Amino acid sequence: MEQNKDLGDLMISQGAIYGEETKPPLSFGDIQKEYAAARTNAVAFDISNRSKIEMTGPDVPAFLNNICTNQVADLPLGGGCEAFLTTAKAKAVAHIRVYHILLADGRHAYWVDGAPGQNRKIEEHLDHYLISEQVSFADRTADYAQFLVMGAESRAIISKLIQEEIPELGLHQFLIRQLEDAGSCQIRFEPDFNIPAYEIVCLKSRSVRVWKALISHGVIPGGTEALDILRVEAGYPEAGKEIEETTFIPELNRAVQAICSTKGCYLGQEPIVMARDRGQVNRILFGLVLEKSIVKHGTLVFRDGNEVGRVTSSVYSPLLKKSIALVYLRRGNHELGTSFEVECEGVKQSAVSCSLPFNDGLN
Repeated sequence: MEQNKDLGDLMISQGAIYGEETKPPLSFGDIQKEYAAARTNAVAFDISNRSKIEMTGPDVPAFLNNICTNQVADLPLGGGCEAFLTTAKAKAVAHIRVYHILLADGRHAYWVDGAPGQNRKIEEHLDHYLISEQVSFADRTADYAQFLVMGAESRAIISKLIQEEIPELGLHQFLIRQLEDAGSCQIRFEPDFNIPAYEIVCLKSRSVRVWKALISHGVIPGGTEALDILRVEAGYPEAGKEIEETTFIPELNRAVQAICSTKGCYLGQEPIVMARDRGQVNRILFGLVLEKSIVKHGTLVFRDGNEVGRVTSSVYSPLLKKSIALVYLRRGNHELGTSFEVECEGVKQSAVSCSLPFNDGLN
């Protein structure tokens, strides 16, 4: 994704530390402060590199409904939902959110929001299954900026910026409002990490004004390292870590959030329904509380000397004051509180399984 130079320069002046120029900053010099702001006040993360595909045409609702796991055909204007794009065998293509929006010219459209770097993959998947439907795609990833504002004060601060109280919004619902002198912005309710949170989506040309407005109202700037801690604590899967091309969708244990059990036929439905009816899968995403330190992606998990799982993400949790990990555990090892052993670079440590999210009921 092309760098937003003006926004990048502003963030550097605020202490941003970058790993790669084309990606959001790793931090603003104090990860603990950034993390704490999400728990007590408000922190803003630049997530503009997320994929954004705009779909237009009279057949979009039915077409999209036929190839994703959730019910999107009857999404009301201003509504959204979480879903997956899958293969016919229900292997992961993309973890997405779908929004029903109104374009500036009055046309209805659907916006597909996905993980960073997956815009082309999503478009290719959609195009592969497009036959004669009247549907058009447009990659808007580079056209829009996207910020995640998270924390107990996020609603109050954004309400000040739009000069009205944000109404109670359902999960993934959004509204369009003028944000001070930054112009019209889409404001989405997105508490995916079990913390009050809103996403602000605006034209790239307005991004500097939006970021300045947030910071001027006391929002702490944050980077991807603090965001990843919050993500793992919430048990939220990430593309390239928990979600790979070989991932069978039911293994992610997000049926409630992203799979509709009452809709008509869709791509990947048969294996998903079979897994649901059996009540089990070969492996499932769990949490591990580690005895000592964090471990690398791919670290193996053992029980009684037998390999039974693999770590996908690991962080130190300030909330729990312990190292934690997301891990796929094989069938037969899904009882909560089970003891395991992990080994990373020759160092062994014990671990105990727990349900996700780690921060459920604690924030």
